[in-house]
Amino acid sequence: MCAREAWFCAGLRIRPGFSLGEIHHAAINNPAYDPIRHAPFREAQGRRPGGYGVMLTRHLVDELVYSEKGNEVLLVKYLPQLRLST
Repeated sequence: MCAREAWFCAGLRIRPGFSLGEIHHAAINNPAYDPIRHAPFREAQGRRPGGYGVMLTRHLVDELVYSEKGNEVLLVKYLPQLRLST
């Protein structure tokens, strides 16, 4: 007997909102061959090293759903089915 597929869901509100294509200071927009391309953008803006949050989140969850304004995000992670012994 198998249990139904389980999922975990969390919501975040981000202020101000953003569009993924507009955040040149984040690693999510880097090409695979240049994983630190965003570093000069961060330095020019006086930001600390980093910018990997969206990229890491995208790899850790199964779905990211953004609001139209880009200020809310829903993170969904599907959990493996459990086998129940009878």
